[in-house]
This record gives sequence, structure tokens and C-alpha cells, in this order.
Amino acid sequence: MRLLKNKIRLAQEALQRKQQKAFARPIKQAISPSQETTILNGTSEIRTRRLCAPYAETILASTFTKPTKNIIINYGKAILSFAMSDLAKEYIDKYFHKEELNIASFNDFAAVLKPTISGYKNFEAVFIVKETDSEEIALYRKVLKMLGVVFMKYFSVNWIFHGKIAHKQVYLQNRFSILRRITKGQDSLF
Repeated sequence: MRLLKNKIRLAQEALQRKQQKAFARPIKQAISPSQETTILNGTSEIRTRRLCAPYAETILASTFTKPTKNIIINYGKAILSFAMSDLAKEYIDKYFHKEELNIASFNDFAAVLKPTISGYKNFEAVFIVKETDSEEIALYRKVLKMLGVVFMKYFSVNWIFHGKIAHKQVYLQNRFSILRRITKGQDSLF
């Protein structure tokens, strides 16, 4: 019982110190607690909040940051991680013959591509078969494209909600645009 009381006391003291630091910061513009302010958050969703003077600056600064900066990079790395997982092997066996595809070299190919994704163009280049690609690389790209579609349709929502993603709504809104980028430039696989 004493341990629990000490934890509660320490937590209250830490909260008081945090509040004192917030009040000590200079504020450019004071907003009264009763004033309602409409804030446009980076996802074009309008929220109305009551802002207290010491927290107004930090809340306004945090709501106007760009949550979409690394979406394509995160989706690309998640797709490639899914492609190298054991869960993806079921889908590979379902759509491709085992004789055609060497799983170990496919995993090596995906592992090499993972750090190269740095934007939309690199992301699309992972899935598009080029004329200069060998038959083996072309097959690997087709498999990645198929696994990317499977991930986006069936596994991405679980990845979004059970991962460490802060802006879940933004990732959900961009899901179908990413799916269009994966399927861009070639015929349907299914």
C-alpha cells in the first residue's frame, strides 16, 4: 500500500513540475480558456478545441506539422517486410509454382530493395518490370507486386492500428492511392 501511495505522490509531483515548466515558457499569443479556436489539423479535418494560454503555442505548432512525410517510405518497407515473412509464402505458393521461384534469393532481392525506397519514384520502380531486367528479376518484381496488393488489401489496416503509427487516419486515407501506385503500369495479376 505504501509503495502505491509513493508512486501516486511521485506522479503528482512530476505532473506539477511539468505544469510549472509550461507556465514558465514565454507565449507569443495568449488565448483565454473560454475562447474556442478552430484548428486545421494536417489531414484537412477541422477540430474545435478550448485552448489554455500556456498550452496554446505547443498545440498549434503540433497540429500544423506534416504527418504525411514518410508515408510512402513506411508503406514500402512494410510491404517488403511482409514479402520476406512466412505469411507471404502461402500467397506465393498459391499463385506461383515452386520451381519458378527461389524463396531465399527472392528474400535477398527484397532485402536489397528495402533501404532504397526513399520516395514515390523509387517506390513505383520496385514493382515495375523494366525491359533490362532478367527473367528472374522480372518474376521477383511480379511477386512483389502481387504481395503488395495482398498486403494493402488484407493486412495494411492491421499494420496501421497495431503499429507505432501516430497519424492512423492519414495512413488509412492514403491506402488506396498507394494501392494505385503499386498496380500502376502493368496488367492485373489476378
